[in-house]
Amino acid sequence: MNFNLTNIPNILKNGFIALLFLVFGLVSCTENPDSPGVEYMPDMYRATGYEAYLKKYDIDSADFFKRNLDKFGYDKAPDSLKLAIKQEVQELYNVFSGGLVTRKPVKGSIAKGKKPFSIPKGDRSLAKSVKMPLPYSETSALVEGKAYYGMFCVHCHGPKGEGKGSLIKKELFLKPPAYNNGSTKELTPGEIYYTIYYGKGMMGSHASQIVEEKRWKIVQYVQTLQGNSLEDLQSNNVEE
Repeated sequence: MNFNLTNIPNILKNGFIALLFLVFGLVSCTENPDSPGVEYMPDMYRATGYEAYLKKYDIDSADFFKRNLDKFGYDKAPDSLKLAIKQEVQELYNVFSGGLVTRKPVKGSIAKGKKPFSIPKGDRSLAKSVKMPLPYSETSALVEGKAYYGMFCVHCHGPKGEGKGSLIKKELFLKPPAYNNGSTKELTPGEIYYTIYYGKGMMGSHASQIVEEKRWKIVQYVQTLQGNSLEDLQSNNVEE
């Protein structure tokens, strides 16, 4: 006799399906009230890595020294090295005694690409004398600078620097001044960089989003939007 679901009455089919759900529900339950039970592909939504600066290092565990002595091969090491290994493990304990997995940077540390601006916040005119540190080139100004401008600036200042970006057209922000008119046209590289670094008016600081070299390349492109030719910028940037 061939087994076929069509030969089973509907009441038995429904009972079988209900039994499956019941078994699955019982298997999913545990005695631990904090347990999520059975999870489908938990790696997709439950992180296994440590969160930086959280106290997850098991520094108070009784086997801390044993675990690390084994790691350094204490038992198999010659007697002449055992004292040094113990001292190494003790130093590890001292380093992680606060319980942090990730150590915070030393106060005053400067992250790579985050060189602070030499002009303090307060008066943009102080930045007038700051010279462009990068050589002007078609690549840096008209290719890379334009690309970075498109990422960070165009939505407000517009593709031609006329102050008609997409967010301005939607009246989400006040229109910024055009680069090729009035006092904005006369801004020096240092003043433009100052504005990117500290922000001005409704424009916030972009120091945390853009590293130093990219800021200066944006400045180069903005200078072309002021109406300067690349040749003039190159000749004016020659050290005397």
